[in-house]
Amino acid sequence: MKNVFRTATILGLVGMIASTSPANAQLKPVVDPQIQSYAKATAVSGTLTVAGSETMKGLSHRWESKLREIYPGLAIKIEGIGSETGPPALIEGKAHVAAMSRQLTKKEVEEFTKRYGYEPTEVPVAADALAVFVHRDNPISGMTLDELDAVFCKEHRRGLNEDRISWSQFGLSGEWSDAAITLLGRNKASGTSTFFREHACGNGDFKDNMKTEPGSASVVVGVKKDRNAIGFSGIGYRTSFVRAVPLAVAKDKPFVEPTFETTIDGSYPLRRHLYLYINKAPKAAVPPAVTEFVKFAVSQEGQQAVVQEGFFPLPTAQLNSLFAAWSQPLQAATAAHPTSARD
Repeated sequence: MKNVFRTATILGLVGMIASTSPANAQLKPVVDPQIQSYAKATAVSGTLTVAGSETMKGLSHRWESKLREIYPGLAIKIEGIGSETGPPALIEGKAHVAAMSRQLTKKEVEEFTKRYGYEPTEVPVAADALAVFVHRDNPISGMTLDELDAVFCKEHRRGLNEDRISWSQFGLSGEWSDAAITLLGRNKASGTSTFFREHACGNGDFKDNMKTEPGSASVVVGVKKDRNAIGFSGIGYRTSFVRAVPLAVAKDKPFVEPTFETTIDGSYPLRRHLYLYINKAPKAAVPPAVTEFVKFAVSQEGQQAVVQEGFFPLPTAQLNSLFAAWSQPLQAATAAHPTSARD
């Protein structure tokens, strides 16, 4: 995966302001006014289906709401069950857009290419920090990725030859000394689950006693209800009842909190992109509804929605490049499909 999280992108990208939400004490980014603003196109109507990420469901609905205000004749259906459902829907033609909280796997790309003769088009639309949450009263100062592996994963592929099952193994005392760790995670349909297994477990399996939750928000709710719990979810789902654990890539390395700055500069270990995938044949017109959905997502207004959902905007230059690339074929796409998206 290309690493676009560079320190230099912070300068000139966005300002920083304090969050007004008591549930989120981190500094929130202000969307750079230099990001291209969205302008209404003509004759966009019909039906558009977006399938995939549950993590991105709220963000997709924000984009949908704004676009339906602009285009009353456009119906957008959001099916946010999990990232694992996005690729099959895109391959089978059941969705126009696959929303993904991870990149497509090599196998998924091969399956798509085998059917269509070309690869799907990948569009990064936001940055995210995959957070590890504990109850707000839990005093743990941080964890390494090796320790996360020992807590959540069966095989301990990262090399720590110890099964972490109690908070006392992290040096916690008092009421925490005899407390067993409760594990909360996501189901197999989740791209968040796939990403966490890859980066924390070395692609190994989760422990059998991990309770799988159907959504990102339900993981956070579970941690809120159980003081001994630990769970992983997108940083946008943080509430005042939980705390994101600072993470280190290895022993003797600094613990890093999941913030906008550490996600962009690459110092936070569990950083990722959120993506849209499109079936776009080379030199072929894309239905206007698909084009406008992508353009809106990478526009000034679309990135405002990204921040509102608790995620982070991409670098301005990258967003403007994407916006320009999707604006160029607009006239051809509109001429070929003047009234609707592919049904």
